[in-house]
Amino acid sequence: MLKLSVVIPTLNRADLLALTLDRIGTQTLPTDQYEILVVDNGSSDHTASVLAQKCSLYRNLKTFSQLKRGAAATRNVGIRNAAGETILFIDDDIVADPKLAEAHLRYHRQHPGASIIGRVTAPWKTSKDPFLRYLRDRGIFNPYSITGGPMDFSYYHTGNVSTSRKMLQDVGGFNEEFFIYGMEDIELGYRLEKLGCRMLHGPDAQAEHHYYPTYDQFIQRCEQAGYSLGKLIDLHPELKNRFVENGRRTRMLKKFHFLYRLFTIASKPISDRVVQWEENRGTAKVAPLLDQHYYWAVRYHFFLGYSQFNRYSKDGKHTSRLMPAGQRIPNFAIEPRSKV
Repeated sequence: MLKLSVVIPTLNRADLLALTLDRIGTQTLPTDQYEILVVDNGSSDHTASVLAQKCSLYRNLKTFSQLKRGAAATRNVGIRNAAGETILFIDDDIVADPKLAEAHLRYHRQHPGASIIGRVTAPWKTSKDPFLRYLRDRGIFNPYSITGGPMDFSYYHTGNVSTSRKMLQDVGGFNEEFFIYGMEDIELGYRLEKLGCRMLHGPDAQAEHHYYPTYDQFIQRCEQAGYSLGKLIDLHPELKNRFVENGRRTRMLKKFHFLYRLFTIASKPISDRVVQWEENRGTAKVAPLLDQHYYWAVRYHFFLGYSQFNRYSKDGKHTSRLMPAGQRIPNFAIEPRSKV
């Protein structure tokens, strides 16, 4: 039996996928001990030609397709077809350290029954972009790494995480009711933790996230992740205090939601000028004024997405458990079929 199955969902990121496959296909772990499963979620770029070319290079690479929208359904195809005892999830823009696969397996031997959450870094160290410098210095690598707290299910991010195939099967894999960006991995982590799976950090299992979001792209992702948080809490109401009610800043945003929106519109000319000024300052930390602007904007839009889910639920524009096919949802909640 294979020791490891690496599952990679992909959508319209052919060039990034090529780099990802070259790094995961040349690991220190012998190729007869692991397989690579790429699941294409209906790409319209040249992903098919990239996969055909890489299959001729890496004999342990297998490809699948999934037309149903969403990372949850796409990764489930990988789980169903995996032959390895352990499944490692990475994204199609993750550049693996040569010892990534070997490190994950070593941690699993040392900690059976655990999920290993690998280390992910971003290539923003020398960036002059003010927003990327803000994300770098705040240690934010995705729209819901802003939550913080102890290492638990909330750190189960599928950019670099591994779990035994049996445990994934025992909990039923990813919940395919998550069909837009965000929270499907945390929701799975929660069910794994309830099953008795420990969440452990594996610092030697390293990878770099080749991700250069603009401010607008990241804000859209924040709203999508907030919307998906609504779905998470709809499925697990006991988590509401964990993610929403206990945050002092969240309670403040609830009270001043409308005023904050007006303030951001009115202050945009000023913030744009500050951004232009910051672009000439090199790679240093952004000024405190811009830092606070980004800080509140990220949280505001995350909360805005969450409140939109609740509003649409109350208005009856989707059911509380599963959105019917063709039902309208907010534009920001639609996963863009692009390279973002």
